Amino acid sequence: MEECERRERILDAASEVLQQCGYHAASMDKVAQHSAMSKRTLYQMFHSKQDLFHALINSRLFNVTPDKCHYRENPTDELTELLMNLGRIILRPDRISLIRALITESQESADIRQILTSLRAGGKENVLTSWLDRYARQNHYVVKDIYMYSNMLFGMTIGDLMLQSLACASESSWIEENMYPRFHHAVRIFLVGFQQDCTAGP
Repeated sequence: MEECERRERILDAASEVLQQCGYHAASMDKVAQHSAMSKRTLYQMFHSKQDLFHALINSRLFNVTPDKCHYRENPTDELTELLMNLGRIILRPDRISLIRALITESQESADIRQILTSLRAGGKENVLTSWLDRYARQNHYVVKDIYMYSNMLFGMTIGDLMLQSLACASESSWIEENMYPRFHHAVRIFLVGFQQDCTAGP
């Protein structure tokens, strides 16, 4: 088995153990059992339990790489497609279950809070922020805090549907059907406001 396959199997097992047992009870032994890997293999790839769960949370929720966009000539369509690709990853039932578990565990575990804080602090180089930064530079906009706008756009689109999913207010089929019209409408509103903010600057 290739190293990347072993890594993904271990991360899948870590996610299952976290959701079933909670962080405090999620030992490396249990992850090894769930992944059908030896404990030695786990420690060869991850130095500690915290290192393992840092990698899990980072790879599944923060360092997400969506498919490449095709609509390069139309910013609205390109950004909508990027958000759709991100949404299909982040709003998957297994990712929503992981987020729900992390919300629960963050109240009890200092390790989880530390991991989330460190990832948040280093999460400015995500694909959404990179797209907005490139768009601003192409249009010669001066933006003081591109990360703030990235967060606003995420909240208007994926974040809104994520909250509905976490509250079990919407079925996954409904979310998939309504993602495109909601995202496309939000992107059109966002880009108009973004342009006005940038051109209205000093």
